Amino acid sequence: MKNKFITRIRAISQVLFIVILHLFVIHIMDLKVGKWGGEGIRQIFIVYSVLIILLYVTCMMSLVTRKFRYNLIWLCISTIPSISILFFLNKIQENKATGSGFIDFKFDDGFVELMILFPFSYLLIQLVLVIALWILKFPKNN
Repeated sequence: MKNKFITRIRAISQVLFIVILHLFVIHIMDLKVGKWGGEGIRQIFIVYSVLIILLYVTCMMSLVTRKFRYNLIWLCISTIPSISILFFLNKIQENKATGSGFIDFKFDDGFVELMILFPFSYLLIQLVLVIALWILKFPKNN
């Protein structure tokens, strides 16, 4: 019982570390979040809550194995690709064309990047991680 509690606390602290790291990177890169109203804030809460829950699930899967390398793999896969995606989104945001094209879509600043592209790519990364940890969990039969 005590061991499960400690594992949950470790998972929560590691997830909080990842979330704070991502928020720090978003703040440092000065990704624009625009003027999102009350509906935008609700959407952010729903989308990122799902991502944080999935992040917690993958962290618990890596901690339950009690192998340091699985936890290290989880940490690297949860940070490195997503931070590189944030850098890519920052570059896209900086290089937006000022001229109008054939079809212009007008979104709030940062809405597409932080509400559609980043969550979808992070969801895919975490789902691949769930499948990988699930496959690694089974012992190999020779």
